[in-house]
Amino acid sequence: MPDRSAVGCPGDGSGKGGRPVLEINNLEVVYNRAVLVLRGVSLTVPDGEVIALLGANGAGKTTLLRALTGLLDIHDGEVTKGRATFEGEDLFGEEPDAIIRKGIAQVMERRRILADLTVEENLLAGAYTRRDPEVRDDLEAQYARFPVLGDRRRSVAGYLSGGEQQMLAVARALMSRPRLLLLDEPTLGLAPMLVDEVARVIQELNQQGISVLLVEQNAATALAISSYGYVMETGKIVHDGPSEKLMEDEDVREFYLGLGGEGRRNYREVKHYRRRKRWLS
Repeated sequence: MPDRSAVGCPGDGSGKGGRPVLEINNLEVVYNRAVLVLRGVSLTVPDGEVIALLGANGAGKTTLLRALTGLLDIHDGEVTKGRATFEGEDLFGEEPDAIIRKGIAQVMERRRILADLTVEENLLAGAYTRRDPEVRDDLEAQYARFPVLGDRRRSVAGYLSGGEQQMLAVARALMSRPRLLLLDEPTLGLAPMLVDEVARVIQELNQQGISVLLVEQNAATALAISSYGYVMETGKIVHDGPSEKLMEDEDVREFYLGLGGEGRRNYREVKHYRRRKRWLS
């Protein structure tokens, strides 16, 4: 578990990393030149930390990641306001391959592996921006990290189990040697035992110096392995704070952990206006 004893607001120098590796300021995104999806989003990922971004389906979490990785165009989206920097350099306007070369890699929601290719071909696809001679060494390193992938390196990826596909998606992203890893719902659809394994891998990668922006609906897992968290509702950041404090927060416990005053509750049973009234008051 990450040491949170000195963690304050991200980027203020009080966390284990301190210096911001990713900064997003007042970001707005529009789809089809009409639908405003992100409305003034600001957040920071300090170097060497895991930052959680929580929110229900439709909150705008995936749109945020698309903006950071240059994938808005293929979804008829565009940034209309705001700025995002990675290690001080602007991200908007860069092509996806250039963003990968800068040191950012994304594991997309629902894995998005190349189902008709083998495990090894998927991994090599993750290194397509590299031209150095160490790609094969990194390939073996991923097989050592995920032994099941080594055992099935010649297998067609589409025949892997859901958990194995998630491991492949993470390993493929790591083949680009990222300094910042964007994870979009990495525990979605996984059994509890596999959720724990994914959490362990995220912690291990973070201990090796990779910063992580973890987008999740599984608040319990995300807050357990992160130092700081943000809550997104309908395209806005409506709540944020150190993960330990968010775990104790009445609203987060009720709406994301199902631990409200009336006992365990389903998130969908709570009316939307009640959340917004409490968080935005």
